[in-house]
Amino acid sequence: MESRKRPAQHPASQGVVPDGMPLPLDARPRPVEGDLPLPLDDSLRGARILVVDDEPTMREVVGQMVQDGGAEAVSVGSGEAALDLLRNADFDLVILDVGLPGISGFDTLRSIRERSDIPVMIVTGAGSLDERVTGFDLGADDYVVKPVEIPELSRRARALLRRARAKGGQTVEQLEGPDGLVLRLRSHEALVGDSPLDLTPKEFALLRLLLDHRGNVVRLDELSLAIWGYGTFGSRNFVEAHVSRLRAKLAQHGVEHALKTVRGEGYVIR
Repeated sequence: MESRKRPAQHPASQGVVPDGMPLPLDARPRPVEGDLPLPLDDSLRGARILVVDDEPTMREVVGQMVQDGGAEAVSVGSGEAALDLLRNADFDLVILDVGLPGISGFDTLRSIRERSDIPVMIVTGAGSLDERVTGFDLGADDYVVKPVEIPELSRRARALLRRARAKGGQTVEQLEGPDGLVLRLRSHEALVGDSPLDLTPKEFALLRLLLDHRGNVVRLDELSLAIWGYGTFGSRNFVEAHVSRLRAKLAQHGVEHALKTVRGEGYVIR
């Protein structure tokens, strides 16, 4: 039987993954014996989700993801069509592409926020800092960069729905940790007191996930699946490297002890 080898130059095995750059499928670590996919919760079940994208393939793929989770997907190809639907029907979440013809995704989001606090996840092809900041300033709750990793998109959608339901339909504006640690979700800012933390998007996502589950241990596989879209498959160095950099930045502001390692389990913020 032919043996299966991991790629010799896999970035994760070196503990280095360029921030914001998903690994190609053929370069990702393969499962080792005993690894099992983590079960998904039922946060999508029963939800009604509006998918707004001018690319038919994206509408089909994202719509299928939504339906596989037990939710209803309604797909449209323009901002005008989305706004018409939102005026006449109720939805639990909007997945909104920025690069729409006609009314742009940003203008569509601006119109949505004039009348609704529905959770909105923006999908962007550029992923530049200016574009992300603009989206959050206009009221986006989360963003995903193309090419979209469906496992990541699924988990982000589930997280938005969980937070909205926990707040009775009201979107969470910020998350708080110990010693004055605050994440402002709409403006995408991390602060300790009045001092800003200079975090990369992945570091921000790590901190956000840990604060979302404050007081509970988050396993490395859960972090990897939620943020990078795939499990560690026994190669955990790339997650540990990002956590180490995040902890170093917290240390610069005197809150390195906020992020604790639970040996053999994962990480927790108390």
